[in-house]
Amino acid sequence: MGKLAVFIFFSVLAIASGIGIVTLRNPVYVVVALLSSLIAVAGIFFTAGAELVGALQLLIYAVAIAVFYIIVISAVPWQKAKTGESHYRFEGLISLPIVLLLYLEMIVVFLLGVKASPEGEIAKFIEKLGNAEVIGAILFSKYFLAFEVVSLVLLIGMIGAVLIGRKEKQTYEDDTA
Repeated sequence: MGKLAVFIFFSVLAIASGIGIVTLRNPVYVVVALLSSLIAVAGIFFTAGAELVGALQLLIYAVAIAVFYIIVISAVPWQKAKTGESHYRFEGLISLPIVLLLYLEMIVVFLLGVKASPEGEIAKFIEKLGNAEVIGAILFSKYFLAFEVVSLVLLIGMIGAVLIGRKEKQTYEDDTA
């Protein structure tokens, strides 16, 4: 009963923080809501018995990604975004079907993955080796290429965000001179 109460607490916190991420207008408050959501998801992982995934959630997302977002917020001039000049409604409408298709794909992959995994096979594997060993064995053997591609995409995204923020800052400095 105690685990269920903790799970419900973290679930409600994650949902409330997710709503805050979408509805808040101040970028700093959005990052704080995102951080709260990431911590709540880590709490859900800890409650489910996935200690390594919970710790990785805290280390990678709650610390590294949140700091990265704060750096991006400080690099991008938000005066333009607050005036409404940077909102692209047409692009938002175009991207809506793509986002819906991606969600549909995630649902299909989840349902097929649940059916494809035999009952109890992963649980026996975890009991035999341990939580961290199972994730390390799977991540660095079967999904090694995907792991490296994701790290490369994150690096490219970070460089792109810095360059875009720098370019916009130079543009504003040229306009004021």
